[in-house]
Amino acid sequence: MEFVNDIHSLLPSRNVKFSLEGVKLPNNKDLFFRAKQQEIIEQYEAARSFLCETETEDWDHWFTSEKHHEVFELIFKSHFLEASLMFYNIIVDLSWTLCYVSAEYVLYEKDKTIDFSGMLPIEEAYKALRKAENLVTNPNSQDNPFVYLKNMCPEFTPAIDLIIEFWQDFADSEIRKLYNFIKHKGKPNFDEIEAHKGGKIMGLKIGSEDYPTDIREVQKKVGLYQTISDLQNFDNNVLFPYIKELLSCLETIIKPSPMIF
Repeated sequence: MEFVNDIHSLLPSRNVKFSLEGVKLPNNKDLFFRAKQQEIIEQYEAARSFLCETETEDWDHWFTSEKHHEVFELIFKSHFLEASLMFYNIIVDLSWTLCYVSAEYVLYEKDKTIDFSGMLPIEEAYKALRKAENLVTNPNSQDNPFVYLKNMCPEFTPAIDLIIEFWQDFADSEIRKLYNFIKHKGKPNFDEIEAHKGGKIMGLKIGSEDYPTDIREVQKKVGLYQTISDLQNFDNNVLFPYIKELLSCLETIIKPSPMIF
């Protein structure tokens, strides 16, 4: 499977040379930004790995039986698709956290403020990032932190507006709806797998109405290959441009110290 964008181009170069004289010293905002940036790329790698596996021709490491080989391929492809779908949606969710922990500079704990615009000791920095992560909600939530951030950190407005604009288009997309269905409601019945199954054992008709007698009649139906194609298109034309623009926007605002990798 081919992707038009190199996800590793989203990371800063590790071959940067800089003079210690006059260099910006690192702070927690720099560190938290780089941490979430790295986590997003790692989840992106996982999403692509599982999606690429749907096109593998080497099935011997998954199963060796020649019996029902075609249907087993489809079943495993559906597993890979669902895993990839989860990771792609995780990337979207992490983009909110990336922005929030990059912008936030004060946490409140029992009426005490914890400022992490400077540098905290390792244990305190670890705890501060966990607390900041817990404050993040989706952009449509009534208690989402973005209005607060735009007031407190107006320089982050372009990044926040980018997130909100992306979410407005993505929230009701088939990719997000399928993800939420699998996460919260059940497992879809893929058309290509269904085609290999036998018909239902019996039917039930009362008057002019047909009634379900097979669980497949009430399961959510999804096209396997169409969804694979949709995810590939989402990666190439929607998700990557969004993540690239968001990272670029935040990089410009934060100007993280080159001392943090």
